Amino acid sequence: MRLSGRHVLLTGATGSLGRPLARELARRGARVTVVARGLGPLLELADEVRGHAVPADLTDLASLPDVVAAAVAEQGQVDVLVHNAGVEAVGPFAHAGTGDVERTVALNIAAPLELTRLVLPAMIARDSGSVVAMSSLSAVATFPGLSLYGATKAALSASMAGLRLELRGTRVRTLTVEIGPVASSMMDRIVEDPTSAAAFARARRTRVLHDLEPADVARSVVAAIEAGRPRLTLPRRAAALAGLSHAPRAVVRAALTGVAHVTHAAPAAPIALVAPADPVARPASDGTTG
Repeated sequence: MRLSGRHVLLTGATGSLGRPLARELARRGARVTVVARGLGPLLELADEVRGHAVPADLTDLASLPDVVAAAVAEQGQVDVLVHNAGVEAVGPFAHAGTGDVERTVALNIAAPLELTRLVLPAMIARDSGSVVAMSSLSAVATFPGLSLYGATKAALSASMAGLRLELRGTRVRTLTVEIGPVASSMMDRIVEDPTSAAAFARARRTRVLHDLEPADVARSVVAAIEAGRPRLTLPRRAAALAGLSHAPRAVVRAALTGVAHVTHAAPAAPIALVAPADPVARPASDGTTG
């Protein structure tokens, strides 16, 4: 899918990886709707990429229809949905609190599923679109100290694998991006845990992993979207490890060749081009709210 002129809804837009993703999408000519919690940085980014800002707390699942409606009202139906928002949960799982579990599950898996559910009918109706999940190599091989985080990323990768099967026979695509450590504030927080830090140090010494630069990741992800790839593993040296995890899914895809899928039935009506009841921030050319 060529991104020029396409509407891309990007969550987690102001994070260490979100900003370079927004810039690279805009560089390819996409119309970008950026979503994040902090209004000030979000408006600055929207102004930079000439996009539209929708401030939102994605853990509030009841607000997500308004998020999509605001994006659609401003820029039309969503062509590409990029799930980049996420939160790390670091430390022994026995020390995690109920709030840790709720917050991590809500942002890392519940919000992506709900947003996908909201935009997918219109994509199927148009027979065009792409859903991109920024997952993690923790979905493939979870280090100690990352049990909760890895569980949510494994769920995200699994949901995309199932969705890919449901979308057979359509031109709607999925892309699952499973990435290793990225130079970011999130990674800085992860290695504050001694056990996680030791595990990553061992992986670096054996050259299984190395730190990725956000701008490089963004370029690879956007190129994979345009190429219609179903999966991207970074660093590439970890592709063999990820491939072992995905082997059973490949067997299932082959075994289900020719099986009819419910997705091909008439989809629900797409979200109407109506602005939500609550006001949504829209950056003017001078970076102020308009």
